[in-house]
Amino acid sequence: MKITQLERAVMNVTGASFIGLDTLTEVKLSGGRGNPMQGRITKRMVGASVMVFTNTKTNGYDAMIKRRLEAEGKDPANFQVGPRTWGVRIPDMPIVVHEKDGNTKYYLEVIFLKPGKVEYQLDGSPIAPSEIQGLTEAKEGDQGGLDNKVYIRAYAADSITAIRIDGKEFK
Repeated sequence: MKITQLERAVMNVTGASFIGLDTLTEVKLSGGRGNPMQGRITKRMVGASVMVFTNTKTNGYDAMIKRRLEAEGKDPANFQVGPRTWGVRIPDMPIVVHEKDGNTKYYLEVIFLKPGKVEYQLDGSPIAPSEIQGLTEAKEGDQGGLDNKVYIRAYAADSITAIRIDGKEFK
């Protein structure tokens, strides 16, 4: 197996680790092809704090939600992690591999802690979110009635511009 730069960055994670993350992602907009901004809006995020987890002994996402439910005085038994709807995690790594239409893509699966600085761009130039046609908010699941939600995200390797972990930076 070819080791990717992403795998090299997280190969020493055991259990869970906190990392710094910078990304540049294409933003999906509502309105389909009729939206003149479709395919032209990107979101640059610099300095996000996230947690990566290996799921070696326990599912990090499941454990965090259950701890938070208990802290809120709610029954953690009310939450069950659903089955993965796409991709396969590399064993003992925070990386998801997804094959579609003969293409293989790698994703870094993280629990989001702090967003850092976010900037939207139209054709590479800054634009205010209020000026973007068809920008929508992501809807989160119920998580067993949890008030303090756990935000899990999977970033495509090609949208990650930098990872800072264990005093090293990978670009």
